[in-house]
Amino acid sequence: MKILDVMKVMQDAYRQADQAFHKCDYQGSVDSYRKALKLCESLPAEQEFDRGRFEASCYAGLSGALGRLEKHMESFAAANMALAFYDQCGDKYLADTGRWLMAQVNQGAALAALGCFPAAIEALQRAKQLFTDKALDPAKNAEWLKMVDGNIAAITAQMEKKKQ
Repeated sequence: MKILDVMKVMQDAYRQADQAFHKCDYQGSVDSYRKALKLCESLPAEQEFDRGRFEASCYAGLSGALGRLEKHMESFAAANMALAFYDQCGDKYLADTGRWLMAQVNQGAALAALGCFPAAIEALQRAKQLFTDKALDPAKNAEWLKMVDGNIAAITAQMEKKKQ
């Protein structure tokens, strides 16, 4: 297969992964993200495209789908792969802020599911800080903020319960 054909199939797999996620087909989403990542790995290193950005976007989505499938360790690992890129280069890609936040929230959710409550709260607080730092519209994203605050409150309550 020609390089341009591989890149087209790779992009199609990425779009299919996002579509599957939005249809709650989380296994289909995982399969498509993994296909996109595998195709990306198959491209020659000298092939010019923003490989790091593409992979980070795939890993951010993959972390969410894996979390929905309750594969929390894998979700955590995928979120970390995305964050390794976004924490270093995310400011260059304002259009990817949502993926960056998604990876950060997914990291926190995975940590909470794994019982790492203090680290989970730290990750979710970091997501809220990113939200603030990026000057995103709180009214437009009230649902998202409510979800993060709810997760922080639930984790805090679990921590208090364990202390008793």
